[in-house]
Amino acid sequence: MDSEERLKKLIAVLLSTLVLLISSVLSSAPATAMNPETGEGVYIVPGSEINLVARTSNVPVQIKNDFGSDVVVHVHAQPTNPRVVIPAAVEIKIPGYTSVTAKVPVEAVANGDVILKVWLTTFSGHKLGPASYLSMNVNADVELTMLVGFGGAVFLLLGFGIVRTVRKRRSA
Repeated sequence: MDSEERLKKLIAVLLSTLVLLISSVLSSAPATAMNPETGEGVYIVPGSEINLVARTSNVPVQIKNDFGSDVVVHVHAQPTNPRVVIPAAVEIKIPGYTSVTAKVPVEAVANGDVILKVWLTTFSGHKLGPASYLSMNVNADVELTMLVGFGGAVFLLLGFGIVRTVRKRRSA
């Protein structure tokens, strides 16, 4: 009878361990079943090259949710070189069966090409699927140059108009 009780306890321990193992695998399945090739889950949709022409701006990252329920994710980004700085991750809610564009804030430090490594995490910090890479061309001084050029053109046109008006009045 003593060996029978030990056998029952051993079977009970094995069954409880098996149940815990199966439940942990099933509970983590939605967090790891993100497959952009098959279109299942929550994942980042790859996009075209991004041109950044300002010192501070928001980089658009399109995220698709193929689940039937709403999902809240955090969008993280990390540059491959120090030409841009990413201040913080962005939290975004994605309704079921839709795609949403998240705006990740960036600050340009220098001009040049940058690759952004972008990934999603859950509220608890579990990573959702593989990271995606976005190509970005930074021209931070273009905005200032365009504003100065536009201001100069307006000034020249205004000056030309004043000179023309003064000449017409003198000749009349």
